[in-house]
Amino acid sequence: MTVIRETPDIQAIKALIQSFFDRINDSDAKGLGKLFIANANLTIIRQDPARDPPSDSPWSLLSLPHNAATICHDAQEKEKLTIVLRTSIENFVKIIEDGEKRRDPTKPAPKVHEAPDLEATDVKVDHLFGAAWSPFRVTFDGVLHHYGTFAFTFGKVDDGSGKLWRLEGLTQNYRRTKGWGEPGEPGELAKGNL
Repeated sequence: MTVIRETPDIQAIKALIQSFFDRINDSDAKGLGKLFIANANLTIIRQDPARDPPSDSPWSLLSLPHNAATICHDAQEKEKLTIVLRTSIENFVKIIEDGEKRRDPTKPAPKVHEAPDLEATDVKVDHLFGAAWSPFRVTFDGVLHHYGTFAFTFGKVDDGSGKLWRLEGLTQNYRRTKGWGEPGEPGELAKGNL
């Protein structure tokens, strides 16, 4: 078997993707903002109807909601995309900060964890521009809530101490697993209510 070594640029981009997820998991809004070029764009798209991951997906091995098998969708239900959020990174950081301020520490909340599949992440680099297609998953208390793909774009910029990769934009596409209710219910991403 031939082992293909990743270039330093691909390694740096994958490290940046991991840093993005680490900051999301730590609710580190300010640190998250530093990973982006100013005025970078962010779009979140939901695919409906809810569907469990295919059996050949690495996410299919995760626990699914206890009532997932009892939820059936009408065979006539149409596939659709919904733009949940389209904004700048600065506004997204503010949404996260505002959400943290509103959070009631006395009320229990599920442990939310977002994780990329860096082994399955496909990175392309063209000198100062890069792009990555990265599968990801989100669990609530260890149970798969939603999964999908991030399409990242990157720029290599000089921050005064050298050239570093920064996020220029991202589009997140996700689909809920069965058993989590409808969009807009608690635990779901909702416009202005992240």
